[in-house]
Amino acid sequence: MNKFSYTEYKNIIELIKTKWKIIDFKDVLNYGIDVFCVLRHDIEFSVDRALTMAHIEANELDVKSTYTVQLRNNTYNALSQKNIESIQEIKKLGHSIGLHQNPPDMKDGELVEYISKDIETLEHYYGFEVDRFAFHRCGSNPGILEKYVEVPNKINCYSKEFFHYFQGERPNKLNVHYLADSNHKWKYGYPINIDYNSYPFKLQLLTHPYSWTENGYENINNFAKLVKERNREMKLDMKTETRSFPEELL
Repeated sequence: MNKFSYTEYKNIIELIKTKWKIIDFKDVLNYGIDVFCVLRHDIEFSVDRALTMAHIEANELDVKSTYTVQLRNNTYNALSQKNIESIQEIKKLGHSIGLHQNPPDMKDGELVEYISKDIETLEHYYGFEVDRFAFHRCGSNPGILEKYVEVPNKINCYSKEFFHYFQGERPNKLNVHYLADSNHKWKYGYPINIDYNSYPFKLQLLTHPYSWTENGYENINNFAKLVKERNREMKLDMKTETRSFPEELL
């Protein structure tokens, strides 16, 4: 079984389902559930790969996740018509959509307004409520997690109910455990091999759809394939925009 293949992801989810009930962030808050796993996907580099994973979860695994979108991303346009339709399709599959935010350094009040305005923009173009957010590149700004930022009527995926913030060495006891494949690595434990009996009853699993493919690749080969995919997409978009685009470049 190849690492970061869809087969591996399916095995991870099926294993988690034997230990936890996979539910939505909102259900944890509404019903005070103490034993749960919440699934989150931060969309970076490829909306297409996110859509593929959303179909796998809905149609093959029968689970629902949260997909967070970056409004300010130099590698994809969250508001292009194609990507709007893809995000709407993810929503129709039963998943939730959130904002993936990498804010500049600012005061708390300014930060809340900054997040709120970005969420309003997504809601305007997507045509549905965006009720949650998660921060991006927290390793370069860990203090933002410590604040447990609150935005009225929105769910912070890093709030205390879903995330246990700590600095330095990992505490012996965590209120919520957090597994993530950030940078194409499992930094906090590999989901297939860990001893789930020693884990807390609360788990957040974060994965990044750009890392996952049918065959599964190591980091450099995954990026090489991703660059080819996005290059092909760009060429097709350019051809759509102008009849003068050379066919031989496709």
